[in-house]
Amino acid sequence: MFDPKNYEYNAHAVPVYVVGLSILIGGIFARLKNRRSLLTLPFLFICISVSVWLIATATGYLSKDEMLAAKWFKIDNFGVMFISVSILFFTEAVLQSNRYKSVIAGYVAAFILGITAVSTDWLVVGANKHSWGFFPAWGPLSIPVFILFFGYMSASFTILFRKYKTGNLTAVRKNQIKYLIVGSLIGYTASVDFLPTLNIEIYPFGYISIMVFLIIIAYTAIRYRLMDLKVAITRAGIFAIVYGIVLGIPFGVGAMLKPYLINVMPNWWLLPMALLAIMASAGPFIYLQIQKRVEERLRTEEFKSHKQLRRLSQNMLRVIKLEGLLKLMVHYLVKILKLKFAAVYLIDDVTGNYRLRAFWQLGDYVTLPAEFTKDFSLAKELNLKRLPVVTEELKLFALGVSSSRQKELASTLSVLKVSAAIPAFLRSGLFGFIVLSDKRADTAFTQEELNLLMVLSNEAALAIENAQFHQKDRAVLIEKSRREALADMAPGASHQFNNRLVAISSSAELLLSKLEDLDTKGIKEDSLKDFLRDAKNTLELIDKEVYKGKEITSAILKRAKARVDFQKVDIPVIIENTYKLVLISHSRPGGEKFREPKFTVIKSKDIPQVIASEALLQDSFYNLLDNACDAIQEKARLISSRDIYTKDSLNYHGAIEVTLEQENSSLVMRIKDNGIGLKKEGQRKIFTPYFTTKASSGKGTGLGLYVIRDFIEMHKGTITCESEYKVGTTFTVKIPMQDKEKG
Repeated sequence: MFDPKNYEYNAHAVPVYVVGLSILIGGIFARLKNRRSLLTLPFLFICISVSVWLIATATGYLSKDEMLAAKWFKIDNFGVMFISVSILFFTEAVLQSNRYKSVIAGYVAAFILGITAVSTDWLVVGANKHSWGFFPAWGPLSIPVFILFFGYMSASFTILFRKYKTGNLTAVRKNQIKYLIVGSLIGYTASVDFLPTLNIEIYPFGYISIMVFLIIIAYTAIRYRLMDLKVAITRAGIFAIVYGIVLGIPFGVGAMLKPYLINVMPNWWLLPMALLAIMASAGPFIYLQIQKRVEERLRTEEFKSHKQLRRLSQNMLRVIKLEGLLKLMVHYLVKILKLKFAAVYLIDDVTGNYRLRAFWQLGDYVTLPAEFTKDFSLAKELNLKRLPVVTEELKLFALGVSSSRQKELASTLSVLKVSAAIPAFLRSGLFGFIVLSDKRADTAFTQEELNLLMVLSNEAALAIENAQFHQKDRAVLIEKSRREALADMAPGASHQFNNRLVAISSSAELLLSKLEDLDTKGIKEDSLKDFLRDAKNTLELIDKEVYKGKEITSAILKRAKARVDFQKVDIPVIIENTYKLVLISHSRPGGEKFREPKFTVIKSKDIPQVIASEALLQDSFYNLLDNACDAIQEKARLISSRDIYTKDSLNYHGAIEVTLEQENSSLVMRIKDNGIGLKKEGQRKIFTPYFTTKASSGKGTGLGLYVIRDFIEMHKGTITCESEYKVGTTFTVKIPMQDKEKG
């Protein structure tokens, strides 16, 4: 059997050899790549049985002698016995069934029939000569062989169709079954090879069918994840066509020129083999070019979503507000990938647990936990694999030798309706992860999409860290601004308290002095009356000064106790209290004399309370009113020094007017002053950090309005400015009125 003299070149044997060896290598590779999975075991059995069939058949083609060919065909039929049984084994594994009794029985029957076929002439009774070479002729044992082969084939299809129609399936699982059905239908067209054994003259192209089938199934065995069915079939079809042409041309040329080449050169087969080497080298390039062009047409929408994911990944670093960045991510992931929901979990620096920071879903599809502990199996799996975790992949792992953690995780993710989890690593640690639902189109995530999502998640980790730094920096600026406001208020408050204490002290001393000078023996009624009158006036003065001190204390305490959290607040009350604080801060000892402006609050009837942060709004109004007083004071100074002249220069008196009104579903506040106003270049930079018009006075840092805009935006509101130099400034603040309190 192994003497080369007993064989001759046959062009028809070469592609069968190539396919048989390729399938064997592919099956071994799949098993070595995922030894823990039960799924790769039946796939390996399929590949071994098919490769035995094809390699032995190809050797039979090369045989010169009919008896030698018959021996090889007996070996090839040994492999054929196991094909349908192995496909049923693979089907049961994919469907996660534990019913393997029929599979075991099938292997026993296949082994008995195989041994009988090899050791007797009951199946292969001889070898007939055909145009492509020798091919086996079958005898009476063919009947039980057909029963075994087609019986197990029917069993596989029955199980698949029944599960597809009646099973309680996820979208991905349904797609997997559809994938197997189509692949099996293509693969079983290889049954055409049975016809020549019954003396029906038809070319045995079964090796092509089985090659396409295994190309389609191979992706499942290697990755446990199914790409789009249309794409898989297209790739397999292109591969079969390209390599059919590439390998077919040399054999066709060899067959046509053989009569002429034999007379010209003894080793005539070198020419077609050289042509085969050239075509085989060009084959991969031809295949890739055709595949690229065809897939661009078939996968237009998918490629479009890939492009959008790349653009999202690139643009995230431009967003510096953390909450906005997270909402942007989940919203666009749902939109681009057509998901049912997406969520982002980030690590908590204090507890080390992973907290839900952003969540977006269409409808009321699922409720996700607010937090996953650091010991949760998902966090451990992501840290271990450092790759996306796909729920369907975990389920397939659960069939093999997997840990209890993986089984628990697969069950938990299924309950939460999570299809995939994408890790985000920062400085080698798990920074967070994105959880994704199934697609609304009931298709699985492709490997390209998972690769892009890994890139996006790691870009997101950098963007989130950047936003967190910005948030901390902004918090520092806000705290600095509030401290500066309190520092501005402190001298005025101290001065006012000192004035009150001096007045109280003087009045008390005067009353005591009068009491000491009073001669009670020689007192007359009139002098007693005068004394009592003076005492009353003095006491009234003391009471008035104490009341003023109480007002100052109350205003400062209200500012100190103002709550940062969102609750119902009364805007007019906040504005009036804030204005008192502004007046306190402007009554500085030894400073420029401050003439109190005319202050007016105009409000429409029934101004409702709004859901807002009292502390943030009070800080905002304080800054705006303080700026108005500064602008009025500056204008008065310039008029006094005759640096400017306005229509009201001769009789200028500062005025601040606050207007409150409701417009649609928003509360609109306009703070208008007739101060110095802003020049055009100042208006453009008004909300820019560190820009100030008070640099010469040493008072402003340029953080006030920049921070205020953040405060107003926290209320989902807006702030705008209209100003004219030497005329005045109007700030308009709009805050939406909400029906319920924020959490």
